[in-house]
Amino acid sequence: MQIKRFIEPDMRKAMRRVRKTLGPDAVILETNETADGIEISAAVDYDPAEYERDRAARAAATATADWQIESTRDWLQERAAESPTIDSGDATIVNMEVTTLREEVQNMRALLEMQVSKLAWDDASRRTPELTRVMRHLTGLGVTPDVVTNLTSDITPGSSADDSWTASLRKLVDELPVCDEDIVMDGGVFAVIGPTGAGKTTSIAKLAARYALTKGAEDIALVTIDTFRIGARAQLETFGEILGANVYQANDADSLNDTLRNLAHKKLILIDTAGMGAHDLRLTRELAVIGEAEQPIRTLLTLPANLQTGALQDIADTFAVAKPCACILTKTDEASTLGGVFSVLMRSELPLAYVANGQRVPDDFHLAQSRQAWLVKAAVELMNKQEFPITDDALSRLFGSQVFEPQQSPEEVVNEYA
Repeated sequence: MQIKRFIEPDMRKAMRRVRKTLGPDAVILETNETADGIEISAAVDYDPAEYERDRAARAAATATADWQIESTRDWLQERAAESPTIDSGDATIVNMEVTTLREEVQNMRALLEMQVSKLAWDDASRRTPELTRVMRHLTGLGVTPDVVTNLTSDITPGSSADDSWTASLRKLVDELPVCDEDIVMDGGVFAVIGPTGAGKTTSIAKLAARYALTKGAEDIALVTIDTFRIGARAQLETFGEILGANVYQANDADSLNDTLRNLAHKKLILIDTAGMGAHDLRLTRELAVIGEAEQPIRTLLTLPANLQTGALQDIADTFAVAKPCACILTKTDEASTLGGVFSVLMRSELPLAYVANGQRVPDDFHLAQSRQAWLVKAAVELMNKQEFPITDDALSRLFGSQVFEPQQSPEEVVNEYA
C-alpha cells in the first residue's frame, strides 16, 4: 500500500493533485482543514489493516513529546493550586520557569521528530535505494521537496537507479509549463514587469529585436512608465536608436492612454516598467497604471534565475495580481542552481515564454518551447559542479516524515538499527 499526503489551498486542487499523482484508483483516507488549506491522505492498493498499523506507528512516534507536554501542563496546574496568591517577584520566577520548560519540551519534540525522520530515511534508503538516490539528485538540482515528491511518484521499486533518474528528468522536462508559441510575434501591447535588476529593459530590447528581424522595426513602439529610475528612458532610447524604434514616456494612467491611442497604428508596443522590490508600496501604483489602461495590456513577468527559491516564489506571488500571461527567465548564465526556478514555475503554473542566458541582443534570447531539455541539462551540469554534497541529515529533515510512510513501528525501527 502506498499512502501520500497532499496539502493544497482548496479541495478542488487537492483532488486534482491526488488523481495526477496516484491515479484514478486512489482511495481518500482522511481530509482535514489546516492553516494552509485542505490536507488529504490518499492511498493506492489500499489495505485497511496496514493503514491502521501505520497510523498507530505515527501516533507512537510523537507520544513521548505529547506526554512531556501533558506532564508540564499538569505540573503548572499543581503549582498554581498550591500557590493561589503569589507576589510579583514569585510571578516573574514562575513565568521564567514556564518559559524554560516550554522551550525544553519544544526542543525535545524537535529532537524526537528529527531522530524519527532520520530512522525513516535510513529505512527507506535500505528498502528503495533507487528512489532515495533520485530524491538526492533532485534536491541537489535545487528542486523543492513538494516538487521532488511529484517527480518521483511514478518510480516503481526494483527499477534501476539510472532508469529512475532518467525518468524523473524526463518528467521534469514534460511538466515544465511553457508557451506553445512565440507570443509577441502576433503583435499587441505588452508590459514587462518584475523586480529591480531582473533585466526588464534588456528583455524588451531582445523582444523588439526578435520581432524586427522577422517583421521589421517600423511597426514597433517602445514606451516607458518608469518615472523612478534615473536614466531609465535614456537606456531604452539607446536600444530604440539601435533598432530604429521610437521611444515614448507616460507618467500616469491618463498619459498612458493618450500614448496608446496615438500609437494605435503600431503592431507591437512594448512597455518598460520601474524595477521595484516585491514589497515596495509604489508597486501597487505602477500596476494600477497598467490595469487602468483603456487598451488591454498583457504582462510578461521577468524572473531572474540567479535568485534563491524563496525570493523567486515571493516575486511570482507578488506580481500574480497583474495576471502575467507568461514569464521571461533571465540571468540563467548567472545562476548557481535552476531547480528553484523549476519549482516556482510548476507551483505557480506560470508558462515560460523566453529564456535569456546573456546580454547580447538578440542572440542570448530563446524560445522556451525549444529549451526545456536544455534547461534541465544545464541544471544537472550546475549540480555536478557543487562542492558540497547533499547529506543524509538534510534529506531526512526534508523527507523523513513526509514522503515515506513507515513500514514498521518506531520501536521496531529503533531495535533494528540499535
